[in-house]
Amino acid sequence: MKLTDEQKRMQNGEKGPACKLAMDILVALGEINGAECMIPIKSAHCAGLSLKSHGLAGTEWAEDLAKSGAKACVPTTMNVIGVDRSRDLRLPKEWTKNQLRIEDAYEQMGCYGTSTCVPYYLGFIPRFGEHLAWAESSAVVFTNSVLGARDNREGGPSALAAALAGCTPYYGMHIKENRLGDVLYKVSAKVKTLTDYGALGAYVGKRVGTKIPVFEGLTEPNTEDLVYLGAALASSGAVAMFHVIGVTPEAPSREAAMKPAPYDIVEITDKEIAEGYSQLTSATERKIDYVAIGCPHCSLRQLEEVAKLLIGRKVAPDVTLWVHTNAAIKEIAKQLGYVKIIEDAGGVVTQDLCTILGNPETFGFKNLATNSPKMAFYAPGSNGMNAWFGSVENCIDAAVSGYWRG
Repeated sequence: MKLTDEQKRMQNGEKGPACKLAMDILVALGEINGAECMIPIKSAHCAGLSLKSHGLAGTEWAEDLAKSGAKACVPTTMNVIGVDRSRDLRLPKEWTKNQLRIEDAYEQMGCYGTSTCVPYYLGFIPRFGEHLAWAESSAVVFTNSVLGARDNREGGPSALAAALAGCTPYYGMHIKENRLGDVLYKVSAKVKTLTDYGALGAYVGKRVGTKIPVFEGLTEPNTEDLVYLGAALASSGAVAMFHVIGVTPEAPSREAAMKPAPYDIVEITDKEIAEGYSQLTSATERKIDYVAIGCPHCSLRQLEEVAKLLIGRKVAPDVTLWVHTNAAIKEIAKQLGYVKIIEDAGGVVTQDLCTILGNPETFGFKNLATNSPKMAFYAPGSNGMNAWFGSVENCIDAAVSGYWRG
């Protein structure tokens, strides 16, 4: 690879051991992917920060790196962790202690302790065309697709390495020609709700793999709809980017969004949407012991919706309801009274963590109800729970009644 003099000095160890390690990682990644050079980045987002991901060995590695003087040289946010720093959720003490060690190590390296998968809700909003090194699949697909920034599906180590070095290899989604769509999905189905978009993403993601899907026929999706579409595409598949014709910035027309013909054209009817819903449902037992909402983390509007659904109602005594968000959104929701309504009803508004990367299974939960396509996809493997997937109305009804009636 062609490196600048500054990058060569980093790789030679002249900028310290942390920068050398970072450049070694980035050069190896670039060579594997055929990159000719490095490009500067504007920001980074580190993922894999849960104890589930790091383990004790990874925790010690992060602490050693911090002690060596490693410092992020671009604005760097942090993904969800496995505990709520604002309250005691009765998670195992060893789990909590070791999880907080990871958080401390990354903050010592200059990362912002945001602990969220939606840093763009907190003001970390990349501009169109900016090059990034963000990890966390739903964040990557959102920045590429909805914001028009340029980012590959980074892993936790490569995102941290890019944060320390200030650059990333030039390949993949950083190159304009690689951002054109591969498959056109003509949507005639009625896609109206957040979970409809999740079901669409799950259906397409499972079949499109790493290709770039282009959607025609989706009208006026809001931000949360696009977040959930992307999260489902990225979890059920390995999608780094999608286009919605007439909506997302690089798709003003079919011709602008697609690679030159011929390309596959797939019809999406109500049948395919129903298949997406079925694909995300792994439970058969209708008795519910756990309801979780907010993966990706809830926006303020989503918290408002949950609060309104819980007014005058109570969560069943044998059901746990967790609503996941980040510290900043939670604080605003407190001021607006949403948190009080939810918690007076018997729910818990968490910050910093999510079900997938947390450890709620320690309480013995077996049957989950969720409106999150990402959580429904991962929970069976990550948490050992069977999942019902459906609307937020269905989920709150399950929390109150103790049964899935969707």
